[in-house]
Amino acid sequence: MLTIAVSKKKDISIIRNVYESGFENFGENFAQELAKKSEELKDLHIIWHFIGPIQSNKVKLVAAHADWVHSIDREKIISKLNTYCSEVDKIMNVCVQVNIDNEKSKSGVSPDNLLRFSSLINTQSNLKLRGMMVLPKISSDIVENEKVMRKCFALHANLKSAYPDANILSMGTTSDFESAIQCGSNMIRIGESIFGKR
Repeated sequence: MLTIAVSKKKDISIIRNVYESGFENFGENFAQELAKKSEELKDLHIIWHFIGPIQSNKVKLVAAHADWVHSIDREKIISKLNTYCSEVDKIMNVCVQVNIDNEKSKSGVSPDNLLRFSSLINTQSNLKLRGMMVLPKISSDIVENEKVMRKCFALHANLKSAYPDANILSMGTTSDFESAIQCGSNMIRIGESIFGKR
């Protein structure tokens, strides 16, 4: 189980303290914040995960400063990210963001489109397909939440059978990570439980 410490809007000094407590993987939602922090903390061996929506005009920054991107969901971004990673001679680990409930307010490819979309990533020389990321909607009904998470696990199993290296299911945040782990997640994204309330 890999835990990503979600460090958006947290001071450099706090990130250093969390790193020293044993965390190596940190997640950022905004490209400019990621770039600033990765520069200021380059003396540490941090693995940076970009977990927010990618704007076209910020792809170059993400390519330069991230080690992972979890939020790939548009064909245009696949092509741009591959180009910029090629320019800096980097192989980027990427996860497809899936909109598991087809919510209009959320980004992500539809579950039905996951395999076709993943095949596009798999053709890129500087992108390595590592799995999928989901943000299931959270309700007060734990049984319903876990039903959706098991649906995510089944979808990921289909992806992994087509692309064995895509073995990461990035699912679970502070409010639902225990259920996510029980339902098969092997990468969780935790902010509040590590850093405290924003």
